[in-house]
Amino acid sequence: MKKVLISIVLFFLFIAILFSCNVIWKSPSFYDVKENIELITPIMDMEAYKEIWQIHRRPYCYSIRSKSKGEVHILGVEHITDPNNAQFDTIRNLWNRANPTVALVEGRLGFLFTWFQDPIDKYGEGGLVSGLAKKDGISLYTWEPTRDDEIEILMKQFPVEQIAMFYTFRPYFSNMRHGKPENPEEKLQEYLKSRTNYEHIKGIYQSWEELDSIWQKDFPEINWRDYSDEQGWPKGYLYDIWNASNLSRDFHLVQIITELVEKGEVVFVTMGASHSPRIENTLKGMIK
Repeated sequence: MKKVLISIVLFFLFIAILFSCNVIWKSPSFYDVKENIELITPIMDMEAYKEIWQIHRRPYCYSIRSKSKGEVHILGVEHITDPNNAQFDTIRNLWNRANPTVALVEGRLGFLFTWFQDPIDKYGEGGLVSGLAKKDGISLYTWEPTRDDEIEILMKQFPVEQIAMFYTFRPYFSNMRHGKPENPEEKLQEYLKSRTNYEHIKGIYQSWEELDSIWQKDFPEINWRDYSDEQGWPKGYLYDIWNASNLSRDFHLVQIITELVEKGEVVFVTMGASHSPRIENTLKGMIK
C-alpha cells in the first residue's frame, strides 16, 4: 500500500512539473471585466459586415495607442491550422515588435500535450499565441465570455430551443471548413452532448434525430451534413442568433481591451478576420 501511495504522489508530482514547464497546457482563463463601459461607437453587425467581407485585407491588423496609458495590437486572421501558412510569420513578427504584456485569444482552447501535439496544427493562431505568451511568461486569456453569460444574453431575444440548436450546429458548420466527418450523425450527437451541457439549454434535445427533424422542417432546402459556415448561416432564426452571438462576444472583447489598456497594458489579440474590422471604430472611440 505504501508503494502504491508513493507511486500516486510521484505521478501527480510529475504531471504538476509538466504543467509548470508548459509541456502540458490547459485552456486559457476567462477574463472577468470589472465594469462594462457604454460604447461610444456601436460594433458593426454581420449585416453591415457583408458589404466589406470580400474586399478587406487579410490579415486585418492595426494598433491603437492611448496617449497616456497602454496600447492594443489587433490581428484579424483566417482560422487555419497549416503551420506553413504565411499568416503565422506575420503573427510572430508583430509579436516581437509589440513586446506585449497580455495576450488574448479567441475560443476555448483545450488540453494540449506539446510532446505529441503541435499547437498550430491543433489550435491555429490561438495555439501559436498561447505558445508565445507561455514562452515570454505573460498573462494569457481567452477573450470569449463564459458560455453561461453568452446564453443568458441570447435568452433575452430567443427561445432556449433555438439557442440549443444553434450551439449544436455551430461547431459542426465551423469544422466543415476542414472536411466532412466520416459520420455526420455521430459528430452532431457528440456536439449535442458537449455543447449544450449548460444550465439553461441542457437536456432540451436528446438525440441528433430531433435536431434533424426540426432542420428538415425549418431549412428544407439545405442538407446540414454538407454545410459549412464559410457559406454563411442560413437565413432565419439561426442567422439571427449567430449575429447576436457575435455582437455579444465582440462587446465583451471590446470591454476587456479597454480595461487592460486603461491599466497601461500592451495587449496582443488574435481573432477571426471578421471581428477585426467590425470592432475597429468602436475601439478607436474607446481608447484615448
